[in-house]
Amino acid sequence: MTQERGERAERREQTARRIIEAAGIVIDREGYTGASIPEIQRVAGVSRGAVYHHFASKQAVGDAVLERQHAFFRQVAQESSELAPALWCQVLVDVSYRYTTAILDDAVLRAAVRLSIEPGPYLTRDSYQAPLEAVAAILAAAREAGELQDHADPEEDALTLVGCYSGVQLLALALTERDRLHTQVAAMWRMCMPGLARRDVLDRLRLDPPHP
Repeated sequence: MTQERGERAERREQTARRIIEAAGIVIDREGYTGASIPEIQRVAGVSRGAVYHHFASKQAVGDAVLERQHAFFRQVAQESSELAPALWCQVLVDVSYRYTTAILDDAVLRAAVRLSIEPGPYLTRDSYQAPLEAVAAILAAAREAGELQDHADPEEDALTLVGCYSGVQLLALALTERDRLHTQVAAMWRMCMPGLARRDVLDRLRLDPPHP
């Protein structure tokens, strides 16, 4: 009996994941407004009842998509809290490329990006809270380590960096140049990092994407 309950729970979790993955594909392609439950259902290959069994509304599906992004940055924050790196500024740069690779590989993360940059229910500070907190925490560690210029403010600078990165993604989406996203992120760092890091730190940083 216990085994049967476990198998049913696993099937429910698998169905929910299929719906979220399908929602990622549809929202990434159509945007939140253009995405429909019937299309998400079709891509997932599940019944309408299965969708509404797991998600009461389209916004509940959107919430689950955005949670994928939040989980990514919560993990980043947790991992960063356990590090003792040579340079915290390098950690920040590396996280940006790790996230760039992740959104290129994961339609759900790409959909979460689209949710947070398009007019609609997700264009709120809450949608950005997880990345803002993760970036601010790394910047605070960099300031504590003496890596940042005197004027640096982790909270304010996190707003600027997350805003810049979001703009880079938005432009890549508009120009359908996602394959150049790593290059565009590198250009962002070459402009932004000199305003953050001390000169001796900047000279030690690798701002280009890591080699595959």
